[in-house]
Amino acid sequence: MPFVRIFPLRISGQYQDSKTYKARLFYDMESEGELIKGRDCEVFFKKGTRPVHPWTLKVGKHGGDLSDYKTFMDSLCFYIFHELRYYLESGEEEMQSFYIAIDFKDVHFSLFNEAQSEED
Repeated sequence: MPFVRIFPLRISGQYQDSKTYKARLFYDMESEGELIKGRDCEVFFKKGTRPVHPWTLKVGKHGGDLSDYKTFMDSLCFYIFHELRYYLESGEEEMQSFYIAIDFKDVHFSLFNEAQSEED
């Protein structure tokens, strides 16, 4: 899959600890003209120490299609926090029941699979 379009549909999840939210990313993917609908994978929002852009978005252990798309995850994270201006809290006990739900409308990301591009 050297070139794909990824259509994020929704991220939903929950506070896990003071620096982590565990969520599922639901998306569709187009590759070589074929639209693959109804995909999902585990993702984690991790809080770092960078003041301007403190959150990162990482694929879980079984990321499936998205494991090789770090650029997509970085771009989606930027889109969530800078374009949509979504705000996540980080804290302790009072946050344990905090849920996140982000719906995406009419947005897609076109990109190359960096891992496959380097192998060619």
